[in-house]
Amino acid sequence: MKKIIVITGILLLAFSGVKAQQLINGEKAPELKLSEWISKNQLQSGKPTLIEFFFSRSDLSMKRLPTVDDFARNYGKKLNVVVIGCETKDKIQSVMDGKGYAFAVAVDNEHKTFTAYGAQFVPYGVLLDARGKVLWFGNSSKFGAEELKKTLEWE
Repeated sequence: MKKIIVITGILLLAFSGVKAQQLINGEKAPELKLSEWISKNQLQSGKPTLIEFFFSRSDLSMKRLPTVDDFARNYGKKLNVVVIGCETKDKIQSVMDGKGYAFAVAVDNEHKTFTAYGAQFVPYGVLLDARGKVLWFGNSSKFGAEELKKTLEWE
């Protein structure tokens, strides 16, 4: 019994620093506080925005890039699409160079945006409406074209 109490106490201490999800559907999303843009900042006001949080050493994150690119190519006229990485500019750029991706790419070296959006795992995505309110967030590997169109009420 004493072991269970000690283990429970250790687990509570270990997880007490874990932040709860900070986004709420329908609420205004935090400002994007990015270190710099690798690609030209293509975000246009008045359009919904899909944010994909990225880490190059994550196989799932790497596998997600073609889908994100499809979103940018197929819906780019009415949707902003941005990939944000928390690694160095050189590391992110080396992964993106030569691929011809259509989405915007930015660096969050100080983890300000990752933290503000509660991005604790990748792939992780957030969909904002044209006014910057959260429409959807979560494991983006489960978010495809049908979910995008349904969430944005596009036909």
